Amino acid sequence: MSFNDLPPELLLKLPHFLYSMEELLALSSLSRALYRTCANPPPKVISRLAANSGRVFFRPHPHLLIAATARELADWAVQANERRFELEEALRGGVDKLLELAIDVVGLTMADIRRLWRFKFDVLNPLDRKLDVEAGPATGQPWTVCNDPETTLVSWVIYGELFHHSLELGYLPVDATRPHPLSSVTRYKWLTYCVPDVNCFDYLGFSEKPQFFLEYKQEDTDKFQQLSMQTAIREGFLNGAGWENALASTVAFQALDQDLRPVLTRCAMHLGFRSLELLVSGGPDKLAEDLRALAAQLVDALPAPQSSNDFASNPSLSPDWTDNIPPRVSRRNTQLRADIPELVRDRWWSTGFPGLAEDVHFTLWGDWLTLPELDDDDSDLEQLEMDLKQAIRTRTMLNPVSSDDET
Repeated sequence: MSFNDLPPELLLKLPHFLYSMEELLALSSLSRALYRTCANPPPKVISRLAANSGRVFFRPHPHLLIAATARELADWAVQANERRFELEEALRGGVDKLLELAIDVVGLTMADIRRLWRFKFDVLNPLDRKLDVEAGPATGQPWTVCNDPETTLVSWVIYGELFHHSLELGYLPVDATRPHPLSSVTRYKWLTYCVPDVNCFDYLGFSEKPQFFLEYKQEDTDKFQQLSMQTAIREGFLNGAGWENALASTVAFQALDQDLRPVLTRCAMHLGFRSLELLVSGGPDKLAEDLRALAAQLVDALPAPQSSNDFASNPSLSPDWTDNIPPRVSRRNTQLRADIPELVRDRWWSTGFPGLAEDVHFTLWGDWLTLPELDDDDSDLEQLEMDLKQAIRTRTMLNPVSSDDET
């Protein structure tokens, strides 16, 4: 009896017994019947097969598959405190544990796999080569280099996908019934444990480094991943200027006033996969509708001030605001605090427009790049900084009331 003689209900079960995408491809090539059987396995089966083939088909592994599942994983996590707790526990185990949770929770389709492959070849590979020239080992600089440009780029994508609820707060209509974002501490923990760095563990006061990080010594793994990220931001194109150049000629950018253009750029920097797509040839045209929608949302969320004096002292704003937070952004932050009570309970929440450059500066060097706008009750910034470092180091206690409290 051949495979073709098996009843359809048995053929459909075959992918469940495979180990990897390689086996799925090999099986699909044996006959037309098996090709149809393997064309669209259940999403959870595809996720498992993709994870087992990560080092062959989905490099950098496991980062690329985490990026593919991060948005749906975040949507799952914000639904309940118990899920937020599970996510933070996975983060503490590094990228491998995070992928395990993602594969358990998120199902991938064959269409997702094809999109991921197109992204890798059309977007990731060209930008990897460009970043390697601008800030990578190819620069010949012995100390400040982006050691692994490809992983750095995918980590940038993960930030935009996994924390999209936090990044969208600034421009989506205020809705107190919407699940509140993952806590600020969760963002910092992702950087600390999933973009690990020797400097980070030192400056945040870890008494000992996580076990998974110690095991990196036996592998060819970058042990300065946050420093690599910061170098890519400062020396490469992962900064406001890089995206501003890409957006400058778009209809969405030109339609905004001078005060909102840098805010549009900052938001575009943190759109996950789409952020990197904007940086390749044809990307802004392909995403023109998304950019127009984002610009319209910013106009609604950040109305023009009654007086033009609001911006008189800061006429040339940058998306990388390290000294002055735009007044319209400050007003939006005040509105969000008033309308969404959960944000007030997050002691370290400061803005509806967070940025990876500011976040990685804190976890890498242990201080804020931009002084945050916080509640008056937390006016002692030095103590707040110390408390945040402790919260990053320690395990979250599951609290049925709020998952933002740390011990």
